[in-house]
Amino acid sequence: MTMTLTDGSAAPGWIAKAFRSSVPPGRQALAKALQEVCCYLTPAKSTRNRITQAKAAEHLRCSESALSRALSGQSLPGFDLVESFYKQACADAGSEDVVGVSLEELRTLHSEARAEKCYDCVALEAEVDDLTRQLQKRESECAALKQSVAELETIRREMAGQKAAIAKLKAIRAGLQARLATRSSSAQLPVPRRKGDRQLIRNDMASARLIAHQAGELERERGPETALTLLRQTTEALSPPEMATLLVVLRQQQDDRLADNVIHIYGRDQSYQDVLHATLALHEHGATEDAGAMLRAALF
Repeated sequence: MTMTLTDGSAAPGWIAKAFRSSVPPGRQALAKALQEVCCYLTPAKSTRNRITQAKAAEHLRCSESALSRALSGQSLPGFDLVESFYKQACADAGSEDVVGVSLEELRTLHSEARAEKCYDCVALEAEVDDLTRQLQKRESECAALKQSVAELETIRREMAGQKAAIAKLKAIRAGLQARLATRSSSAQLPVPRRKGDRQLIRNDMASARLIAHQAGELERERGPETALTLLRQTTEALSPPEMATLLVVLRQQQDDRLADNVIHIYGRDQSYQDVLHATLALHEHGATEDAGAMLRAALF
């Protein structure tokens, strides 16, 4: 690019600088105006077409690199520096009217250049936006993984609780089976329990209440199927009075669904003699409806 001074001669090469493709339009417009302004610089003992960039920078009281960057659009100078260039050029030219651009025009060009974004900045912002989206995606994936880990931990705790419940069921079943084996080996003939044997009655009540409480807790913690499994395993080992007490306690705990299932299972699976003894014990407890339901289960 070639510029011409007012006397018709070509401007020095350091004034007519070419612009890189990365320089945005607003900054190019300001740099072109500054190039025109610098064409009017005339330091003492020199002519315009012979002035060097170093001499012009000294004349403008700025560094040579700052002058070069301002004229090439590589940097946006502060407006105080632009105003200094303009006033020095006007002083060298002898009048503001001689310089082809006004200070207000330079002010407008400077504001527009400051307001626009350079091409590199636009590219960098696009890259930042892309990286931000990737980061948000990774954060979403991490949140999903944390949720999965929390769910797995919950499942692990539930499995540990189920193992503990199964171990408890096995211990209860083993104890009941041992009691059943002892009863079978020590009492070959049915011997009616004496009405005044309060110790045995208390034992019946204690074991029945324990099983009823454990069944109720299992139903609330693990569901009705787990509780019913415990009750199925205990019906054969319980005596008819214990079974009656178990049903009474279940009703007191408001575990009615478990009680109904136990009545059906006991009436269906046990001998008529055990069912009759259990219904008699239920009558003694005042649970006449459960007694009738057990008889119907045994008959049908």
